Amino acid sequence: MTTHVADQTGRVSPGARSRPWLIVSAAAIMWSGLTMVILHLINDGNPMLDTLSSYAFQDNAPQLLATSMLSMAIGSLTLLGALSAARIPLNRTTKILFGCWIGGLTAAAIFRARFSEYVGAISGDIHQYSCLVAFISVPAIGYSILDRLRDNAALSRNSAILARWTRYSTACLLLFGISYLCSDFPDTPIIGELAELLPVGLVQRVALVVDICLLGALLLIARAASSPSFSARQDPPVPVLATEPHSLVR
Repeated sequence: MTTHVADQTGRVSPGARSRPWLIVSAAAIMWSGLTMVILHLINDGNPMLDTLSSYAFQDNAPQLLATSMLSMAIGSLTLLGALSAARIPLNRTTKILFGCWIGGLTAAAIFRARFSEYVGAISGDIHQYSCLVAFISVPAIGYSILDRLRDNAALSRNSAILARWTRYSTACLLLFGISYLCSDFPDTPIIGELAELLPVGLVQRVALVVDICLLGALLLIARAASSPSFSARQDPPVPVLATEPHSLVR
């Protein structure tokens, strides 16, 4: 049974438009996660205490970190294309937030953090603020799209999944911010104890995994919105022009 590329009006169906975007996006995001796992397996860093940025200075395949971040940026860009092709309503704010996430990842991959004397202050500052913008943008993307899908009953189940991961992402972002600030004051009595409870490396990795799950929820929304059954519910029926029967008496 073949899938029709065009509907009865001759338009290309949302499924045909979004399918290439979905495939590339899912592949790029999975490749990003795989390279990140490999990076941890072949290096001796402490995932509890060391931030991901420090892995750019490990002896074994330090370029894997930049590869993972750029792959995530490509997967996010094609995810935006998949959402647009599936006719998910995207306003300017959502597109700007996607741009901040993608741009932050790209800049952080190009400019390394100051974990070496050979890295300048400008590069370190760009890396730090790019990561900050990127991490803040992900839950904001979730809330922005949820606001556009509020009245869409056909995607209510997928919206509930997205809402759950958006809340998780927000909570992880707050915890990561607290752990990052506390890590600068390890000798302060109360703050130091809080830093031990929230090790910055672990919290950052948990936040990243949750953000990837949020992107996965967006992939599910794009896939559901591009399905033929969803398109049939959303599109009005094509009117059929009635023809009068030929009269036998002229």
